[in-house]
Amino acid sequence: MTRKKSYLRKVFLKKRKTISINSYQYSELIANKLMCFINSNPILKKSKKLGIYWQLGSEVNTKPALAALNDYGMKIAILSSEKKSFKFRKWMPNKNIKKNKLGYKLEGPIMESPDIIVCPLLCFDKDCNRLGRGGGHYDRLLRSYPKSTKIGLAYSQQLAKEVYSEKHDIQMDAIITEKKIYLNQNDSKESLK
Repeated sequence: MTRKKSYLRKVFLKKRKTISINSYQYSELIANKLMCFINSNPILKKSKKLGIYWQLGSEVNTKPALAALNDYGMKIAILSSEKKSFKFRKWMPNKNIKKNKLGYKLEGPIMESPDIIVCPLLCFDKDCNRLGRGGGHYDRLLRSYPKSTKIGLAYSQQLAKEVYSEKHDIQMDAIITEKKIYLNQNDSKESLK
């Protein structure tokens, strides 16, 4: 299983890097779909707090989503990598974000229990299984927030036939691409269907 996942990581990291020509346009489309998804869902529409990542490399650019979410009035926190853990720290436009070995570090108060968590990924399957960069950082983080709605952002070219998820891997409730929104059909959150 580990070998298959390593192979997928190599293939899809390379594939994701080739998307860069249209990536900002795709990121804007994905941000629009994210906002439509939140607005069209009665439960998500009531959400007040959202934790999101700051783009690393060829990941979907979250700046268009941040602008839209901020205009919407959502309280936003950026995932901050700190020593051996990740924390969601409250974000405001023009806030200083520093790059470090694991990602980005943000100063400021910690956001407790985001209602929605938005994650990056290398590839995914139609069942909303997500494959990240490896190391299980997001799986450990997501396990800390069992009630949060988990949404992955991806380009449509990141869809894999199968992700080979294991018992410890956390499924997304939804994955949003520039073309389609994939919903986790096995999810106990009936409100997303």
